[in-house]
Order: sequence, then structure tokens, then C-alpha cells
Amino acid sequence: MSSDDRNDVSDVPDPSDDSQDAAAPAEVVSDVVLVVASMAATPFLQAISTYFGNALATGMSTGTREILRRFIGRQARASLDEPADDVHAIHLRTEDGWQIEMKVDIAPEALAQLPALCDADAPVSEADRRPGTAATIHWEHGGHWTATTVRRNGHLVRFAWQAEAEEWRERPGRRPILVT
Repeated sequence: MSSDDRNDVSDVPDPSDDSQDAAAPAEVVSDVVLVVASMAATPFLQAISTYFGNALATGMSTGTREILRRFIGRQARASLDEPADDVHAIHLRTEDGWQIEMKVDIAPEALAQLPALCDADAPVSEADRRPGTAATIHWEHGGHWTATTVRRNGHLVRFAWQAEAEEWRERPGRRPILVT
């Protein structure tokens, strides 16, 4: 290939061209990878209980909250098949097959409610759920746990965790939402 042929190739950068060092803003691509750790709920809760004891129920200082966040991050990273520097969220699996989705920096008040939440009867049994649908629980910004799934009849159903009563209560919607 002659030097003239090489100059005709448009996708090969010219090493002497300094203008190619900076990419145009339209060419910049940002890859965001959110690492989510999945694990069984019971061992995770046992580790939290062993390490923090009653501190979850009695309140925590800012420093203890940071220690809790780091501890949860370590637990999450330990459950991964591939190492990761930062884990965004944790998915816990309950014995009833529900998935608890929470951020690593979840409020200690939310963690304090998890043992009772996991021990309570599932808001919708596996037999009453539509086959193949997810059954998820997550912490709302308003400060409470919410469960969502699809009943066998195809209607979306939501529940709110009542921490004082340690039970799920259905959150009635304005009208049933049919999931197809």
C-alpha cells in the first residue's frame, strides 16, 4: 500500500494531527454500569444483626450510619462473582420468593424492619401470583416498604408494610390495572 493509499483511508487516524486528540462532544459515550448484588435475605440479615445488634432499632449517629453503609457494601461485594469497586443496590430473596430491592445506602429504619417483614406471610402467595411474574419489595422515599406483583387474574396489586402491626395491607388503587 502506498503512502497515498493510506491517506485515503478515512477511519485511520493521522498520528501527526493534534486535533484528533480531543473527541467532539457528540462522540463521547458514557457507559454507566450499576452493580447489583443478589443474595438470600436470611444470611444478610443475620450478618447485619450480628454486627449492629440493637443499634438499628435505637437510632444511629451519622458516623454509625456511614459504618453501616460500608458494611452493607462489603457484604454486597462479597456476594458477587466478579469483583467490583462500587455496588449500587442489593437484591435479597425471601423464602417466599419475593425479591427485596434496596440501595446500599438504605436508611437504618428500613433495615430494622426487614427481619419482621421477611418473617411475615407474603402479601400474595406464589399460588396466587401470575406465573412468571416478579414479586418485588422496595423502600419508598416516603419511608415505608412497598410490595408489588401481579395476581393470577392479571391485575397489578400493591401493598404497604405496616411496621407497627408487622403485616402487609393492600393499597387500593383508583381502578384495577390489568397487566397483559
